[in-house]
Amino acid sequence: MAIDIFALFRRTAMFTSVGVAAVAISVFLIALVHAPGPSIAQVQDTQQKAGKVEGKSPMARCMDTWDRAAQMSKQEWKETCKRTIKENPGLYNKAF
Repeated sequence: MAIDIFALFRRTAMFTSVGVAAVAISVFLIALVHAPGPSIAQVQDTQQKAGKVEGKSPMARCMDTWDRAAQMSKQEWKETCKRTIKENPGLYNKAF
C-alpha cells in the first residue's frame, strides 16, 4: 500500500512539472505575439532619416559607399561612380 502511494506521488509530481512547463511556454508565446511594435515617433524618425539620404545627389550617395578597405582609391571610385550613374541613371535614386 505504501509503495502504491509513493508511485502515485511520483506520477503526480511528473505531470505537475510538465503542466507548469506547458503553461510557461504558452505565456511566453502569447507575450511574444502581443509584443508592441515600433512607436509612431520611431517610424516617422526612420522615414525622415530615409528622406535625408534620398535628398542627396546620386553622386554623393555613390561616394558615401566608398571606404578605405575598398580595392580602389577614392579617385578611382569617383570615376566608377560617374560611369555607373551614366549607365544606370535611376540606380542611386532608389533606397538601398
